[in-house]
Amino acid sequence: MKKTLLSTLICLLGISSLFAQFNALGRKEIAASPIMQENTKLTAAVAGQIYFGYCDDEITTAVSAGSTTKSSAAIHVPTTLSRLYAGKKITKIRIGLTASSTNVSVWIRSALDGTNAVSQTVGNLKEGWTEVTLSTPFTIPASNFYIGYTATGDNQIGFSGKTAFNGCWLWYDGGEWSNYYGYKWGSLCIQALIDTQGETILGIVDEKLQEIAQSKVGENFTVPCSVTSYSSVEITSVKVSCRVSGHASFDRIIETSIAPMKSGVFQIPVDAITKSGLYNFTVSIKEINGKTNANSYNLQSEIRILSQIFPRKVVMEEFTGTWCPWCIRGVVGMAIMKEKYPDNYIGVAVHADDPITVEDYSSYMSNYKHGYPSMVVNRKHSLEGDPLYDVEAFYLSEMAMPPVAGIRLSGGFVNASQNEITVKTVTTFSVPVTKANYKLAYVLIENQVTGYDQANAYAGNYNGPMGGFENKPGTIPNMVHNDVARGIYSSPTGIDGSIPATIVELTPIEHTYKFPVPRDVQHKNRLEVAVFLLNGETGVIENADIIDAHDIMTGSPTVVTGDISVVLHDNLLFIHASLPVEQVDMYHVSGKKVLSRNNAGNIIPLGRLSAGVYIVNVFASDGIHTFKVIK
Repeated sequence: MKKTLLSTLICLLGISSLFAQFNALGRKEIAASPIMQENTKLTAAVAGQIYFGYCDDEITTAVSAGSTTKSSAAIHVPTTLSRLYAGKKITKIRIGLTASSTNVSVWIRSALDGTNAVSQTVGNLKEGWTEVTLSTPFTIPASNFYIGYTATGDNQIGFSGKTAFNGCWLWYDGGEWSNYYGYKWGSLCIQALIDTQGETILGIVDEKLQEIAQSKVGENFTVPCSVTSYSSVEITSVKVSCRVSGHASFDRIIETSIAPMKSGVFQIPVDAITKSGLYNFTVSIKEINGKTNANSYNLQSEIRILSQIFPRKVVMEEFTGTWCPWCIRGVVGMAIMKEKYPDNYIGVAVHADDPITVEDYSSYMSNYKHGYPSMVVNRKHSLEGDPLYDVEAFYLSEMAMPPVAGIRLSGGFVNASQNEITVKTVTTFSVPVTKANYKLAYVLIENQVTGYDQANAYAGNYNGPMGGFENKPGTIPNMVHNDVARGIYSSPTGIDGSIPATIVELTPIEHTYKFPVPRDVQHKNRLEVAVFLLNGETGVIENADIIDAHDIMTGSPTVVTGDISVVLHDNLLFIHASLPVEQVDMYHVSGKKVLSRNNAGNIIPLGRLSAGVYIVNVFASDGIHTFKVIK
């Protein structure tokens, strides 16, 4: 499928200068630069009307073909949605542009390459929102159709809000229609005014349970469910039918508040489960506002009931290259995260198309890449984003989820020649599992790699400050590269048989592995080894550990299994411990004690905590563990 070079202008309010770079197909690069635009105050729908669309009301992203070009944009209304409104009429279409455009027209079609069922010429338009009243209203069928516009301009196509699969269709002169959902720009700024003709329409689509819900044995918990309302009125309640595998079905009526054409989340209460393990959780939304939900279907999630809470480390794999000028942003993001979260963050720079590329690693990680720079946290597709602006929120969301297993690594060079490394991993699961599919993968990481020039888009402060790189030249000679992946063993998907198929709860599993040090490693005294516990079914990294690997082993590697870690998030202090915790004390760096808690649980509410640096002392059975956290 042919795609042209697109120029994406990204506007984030509150950030004076932001640049990104994506990769379309192969090495066709999509550059990004900031825009600031006064957004038009949109007219709200009145009673009996709804504005249908997938975008937000503010235009935040602009896309074009890199020069003045005739382009078209469209959103898809699938049958699951169109049948909600079948027989109703679309009377207006409004579109959001990010640059002045000529020869603008709006239209509705049953197929992207088909003829127009309705069309209207608009002429020349300025940037911002424009609402067009159709001279011939469109009667909505009970089948799929497209709402779109055509315009000639440069950087004129507006996006905003969440990225919806049905909201990202683009065409340019000489090309083909393509869905740009994978670029995560948001959804096209296209909305249609539907006259509901006095009828109340109730519809929920895009339902999604949290993929994994976790709780300790014997504790009540909730499972979040996110939905998008395509109703004409506020959704105030839902009735859900639920089943946990091995348990009786149950219903819940849940009060909520979700406005028309908006997304929301409600919590499904689940009674305590008394036995640790992995459970399937099935939910269907049976009623909306007391009325039958015509689109009810089953949603699936996994519930993990943990007998013990283990410490967690979170992995960010960043996609970068010495040729990529915008990848400086990833360098800065990784450095910030390592400094702020030294005990629980693992960063790996996965290079591509440059002299320090590990081919099998780079090739596999293309499954998660949306361009350069970009990153993925714990190999979750829902946690793909920018290595500077998105990573901390993703990291904290993962740290708030206790892992299914604890993992500890030890090892070093086999002998003085330093040509081989041996490592030992001890993995301890907090649930019993039969027919388990987990694997270990080992990553060799080198710091302070030199000898390669790095392109720098931030030179001269032209694109705003970026961690001091605005004071460096456009090509940085002999740049120092950190966190560089030098190898992954035995493959990016892990080592078969490294975790047995039958897992006994709280029983340590040992795995020893030996691998050669690549010849292109420059500094054997600056090597680290990380181990990933991979879910063989989903590819997700369940937990990880990392060690310095520059010592020579005098015997078999040994692992300390007792450990404690803490993380501060949203005025909650999370304690991840494999040892009994007797007391927790917390001090501001000024010396003022802000918390003292005996028999502390795994989550400690802190109330309103002012910004600053704090010291946390955790009193465990093996002594006092001290941590620094930043609010």
